[in-house]
Amino acid sequence: MTTTPTTAPESRTTVETDLADGLTRFASTFVSELHAQGRLVEAGGAGVLERLRTQIEARHGRSEAYLVAVDTIVDDCGYPSDVATRIVQALQRRGLIPGENGPEPQHERTPDPTPLSPASRGSIVVRLPDRETASRAAQQAPAVLTPVRVEGAVPQVRPSAAGTARPSDWNPAAAKAVTVAASLQIAHAGRLEVTHLEADGERVSVVIQAASLRDWEYWLAAIGARADVPTKTVDRAQIAAGTCDGVAVHLTAHDVPELLAEARDAAGDPFYMWGRIYDLSCGFLDQHDRVWVHLGLRDDQGMPLMLLRGGDSTQYRLGSIVVECGPLTAIDMPSQAAPAADAAGGSA
Repeated sequence: MTTTPTTAPESRTTVETDLADGLTRFASTFVSELHAQGRLVEAGGAGVLERLRTQIEARHGRSEAYLVAVDTIVDDCGYPSDVATRIVQALQRRGLIPGENGPEPQHERTPDPTPLSPASRGSIVVRLPDRETASRAAQQAPAVLTPVRVEGAVPQVRPSAAGTARPSDWNPAAAKAVTVAASLQIAHAGRLEVTHLEADGERVSVVIQAASLRDWEYWLAAIGARADVPTKTVDRAQIAAGTCDGVAVHLTAHDVPELLAEARDAAGDPFYMWGRIYDLSCGFLDQHDRVWVHLGLRDDQGMPLMLLRGGDSTQYRLGSIVVECGPLTAIDMPSQAAPAADAAGGSA
């Protein structure tokens, strides 16, 4: 009977150990070589290699401007490379960056600033001028004017209307007209009938839309119009002239002719004089609180003659009373019998 020799356990253990050691050394050497060549990928690194491959393929055949734009967005703005690639592709579609076969943009290159640190990416870069540039700019800058107070000089208000005057028309008289216009604007700011008030050259122009004759009489006094200065009717407006602080003021009052006509129709004995209607059937109170009445007499020029109630029988022209004692306010007279009796022995 033939007996098959059997390997001893000690012999098998030694062979396996030598083989394992050899395989370990081979594997270690192989891995070291792969690691040295950059071909070894850690767990989860397949995605990184795939993105790297995509970027390399995307950069292949691209223009220098395209590559520079991608690198600039990544380095200066801190965006990921895939986001930077999409931004540059969008700019390329709009023609802001040349394509693969397009001409390279011709720009005058300037030295790039110092690269930003990772913590400062996305910040705004402010380039400071050098000392020579700053000194040159300071020499060319206009000098700062310092206001100096002049004793005795009084500032004058210039309303918005004064801005329309040409510099050649600006003189002391025009300046004074502006001051008067501003004073009238301030003094009569609450008057709703005013539609226009401004300096017009060397005079002041006032325009109102009168709602009643009280508005008309108010502005005749406001512009310093003399009681004996005639007014003019132009279409549907009444024109008057006055003087304020030595400056001529022209007043245009719309609808006043119609209001005067209504007052004339409503008066018992109307008399028109210097832009006003006087109802001679009423008494008139002057600024000294004296009452004047009309007894129906007139002088050769047609001026009504007035009698001072409670005085002697002397009669006075209405125009003289208005100039000397005006303005006159119409009042109702309960009875004119007593004045008529007093005037019976008097003469005009």
